[in-house]
Amino acid sequence: LPINYGAVLMSNRMDFHLPFDIMQAWEAGLLRKKIQPEPFVKIRSNIFVERKRRTETSPMVCHCTPPPKGAGRVGCGEDCYNRVMFYECISAHCPCGDQCSNQRFQRKHSEGHLEVIWTKERGFGIQTVEPIKKGSLVIEYRGEVISQIECHRRMETIYKNNKNFYFLEYEKGEVVDACQKGTNARFVNHSCSPNSQIEKWFLNGEMSIGIFASQDIPAGSEISYDYNFSSFSGAQKQKCRCGAPNCRGFIGERSSKSKETGSTANAQASGRTAKNVDGRKRKAGRRKVGAFDEVSFARVEMARCLVATDL
Repeated sequence: LPINYGAVLMSNRMDFHLPFDIMQAWEAGLLRKKIQPEPFVKIRSNIFVERKRRTETSPMVCHCTPPPKGAGRVGCGEDCYNRVMFYECISAHCPCGDQCSNQRFQRKHSEGHLEVIWTKERGFGIQTVEPIKKGSLVIEYRGEVISQIECHRRMETIYKNNKNFYFLEYEKGEVVDACQKGTNARFVNHSCSPNSQIEKWFLNGEMSIGIFASQDIPAGSEISYDYNFSSFSGAQKQKCRCGAPNCRGFIGERSSKSKETGSTANAQASGRTAKNVDGRKRKAGRRKVGAFDEVSFARVEMARCLVATDL
């Protein structure tokens, strides 16, 4: 360097610029650390912690007729008695055998068409990379089946310092705990305008809970369903960040119009005759998981989703 040039460099101030190669790598996202969800154990079926798994001694057998082989049709369609009653056919007893289409939980479909994504305002979510047809099982919600008493005990002990909680009502007095063991279904976010819904099906003495597409879902869409849970008494409401045009503002809240519609529907339902109930369409009889009072259908995520303090 020329004499005294070092003094010139030290006395002249200029903005610092990253070298071109580093800037190029940064813009390409090569230097950014990918946000990963907290680790958990993936399981292929529910784990019953406090009791043994029940087994049905006399499984429900439908009266479907197997379609002719090579006809391009499947058995146990929309008119299947078991399907209407939300029972999965047992492969060993179904008249349609391997042509039965009412064995979605048993066939353990791969989750390869789904990927975990980061949504910024709503934490992690699930996105499909393939189109999903209406009525299809998107993913099964699995975990450890525990009592509500055990659930409260875990909340006060091993989950005491946790920020994220994944609970879903199994049946009265029992909860599916997916905090430590489960599937990626626990990352599915709430939406006031969802493209999926939760359904409970009976399978060989126990229940299977799944997220089903309520409409055709194109590739690249985020999977969502309406949490529709009741808040604990005195608990702070969870602000909704789904971004839907009809967003209710808070998770679980219903608009006045929705409440009036629900009240009218309940009044009409209570006045139905036995004949009308027996003859109702399958769509009206579909069992959806709604609002509950205790641990609730609450995948309560205090920090992961929909809470500003997480951001």
